[in-house]
Order: sequence, then structure tokens, then C-alpha cells
Amino acid sequence: MEDALWATLSPLGQRVQQPATFLPLQTAQARGKRFNATIGQITDGHGKAVPLPTMAAALEGLDEAERSRAFLYSPVEGLADFRRAWHDRRPPEAPPTALPLVTVGAAQARALLGDLFVTEGRIVVLREPVRPSDRDLFQLRLGADVRTSFKGLPEGEPVLAVDRDREELLQAAGRGPVVAIVDGLFWDLIGAHENLVPIRVEEIEGKEVGFLTFPFPPDSAVADAMEKKVKMLLRAQIGSPPALTQVLAL
Repeated sequence: MEDALWATLSPLGQRVQQPATFLPLQTAQARGKRFNATIGQITDGHGKAVPLPTMAAALEGLDEAERSRAFLYSPVEGLADFRRAWHDRRPPEAPPTALPLVTVGAAQARALLGDLFVTEGRIVVLREPVRPSDRDLFQLRLGADVRTSFKGLPEGEPVLAVDRDREELLQAAGRGPVVAIVDGLFWDLIGAHENLVPIRVEEIEGKEVGFLTFPFPPDSAVADAMEKKVKMLLRAQIGSPPALTQVLAL
């Protein structure tokens, strides 16, 4: 499965990596200083948020610590306890996987995977009826060859498939590497074929909170590498997902 993953990465997906020092330079330089105005959030000097009274009143149902956390920056990959809580909802006998990465809804998760796996001319197989946003993402923005069928695929050419059925994904994997963006089929597809890399994209409806889960054991080198790649893409786009929605969902 790791060979298929590497074969399917786009040129950007192959070269993006997290530097040894992930913190912005100014943030690192300001640590330990009496005044620190680099991070873009207001605290009382001891790490506690200082929101406007109307903002604090809107979250009066939360205890003080959680209310403060909701107004501070989230880690780029999402709040650790929120990621663990969502991970623990997995089926009891599911294979081990990395912790999910938090995104701003499923649409952003698909966009991140588009950057990682789609290059000009890459075949992307979508389900009919095609969501206009998916066509815009994969065809207009990334230059993919968007199709709605697996028929006539060139032998051995990498493919990205979105929301397709198990049997057709396995058949496609028999002719070359396939990255499959799925939801409910995720657990059943892990290890089903060496050429098939399922990646789970899901969201909490109405919360604008999404999750992106890779099918690799949590302590594996490939899980670590893929998380770092996504973190770099997140930092290059919107930065951290909102802590507020994560705290409320948790």
C-alpha cells in the first residue's frame, strides 16, 4: 500500500515536507519576552484568552478552561483530545489507523487530498451526479481528467477515485495504483489490495468540522510523513482550524 501511495502522490505531494522548526520565526523569537504581540490572539499574559464580553457570554455554558480554549489558536492538525475522541468512535475490531486530522469541513479535506494526489491530466473518477464543487476542484483548479466511469483506464496509471463502490475500486486496483476518498467503506478497504489506498473524509454535519484519516498504523513512519505533509499544506492555506467549533463539537 505504501508503494501505491508514493506512486499516486502529485509532484507537490512528493516534495512537501515539514521543516525541523515548524513555528514561524517571529513566534520562536518572541518566546520568553515580556511582551509578545506576534501570535494574533489576546491573552491575560498567563495563557488564558481575553474575549470580548459578548463573545464570552455566548459560551457561558462551558466551564472557564474550555471557554478560554475556544478563543485560542488550535494546533494546525486540530486539538489533540478532539482528534482522539473522534478516533475512538471507530468500530471495535477496526485495524489501527493514524489519528484524524481536523479540517474545515469535508470540502477542505478533499481539497487537501487534491493537492497531494492530483496533477495536470491525472484521472479522477467521480460518482454521478457529480458535485459541482468537486468538478471545480479537480478539473478547473487542478487540471484533472475527470471521469464518471472506470472503463478504459490506461494500464498502470495512477487514479484518484471519490465515493466509489468497493468492487469497482478493487477491480481498478488490479490494473494500477488507486487512492480512494471514502467514508463508510474505509475500514473494509484497509489492506484489501496492495494497490488500493483508502483515505477517509467525513464531517460533523452543521458544524463545519471535517476529518481526514490515513489508513496507516499511528506510530508508522508513513503516517507521520503524511500528517506532516497535510500540516504544511494547511499552514500554507488557512492555518489552524477554528478552536471554537472543535470545542463545541467535543
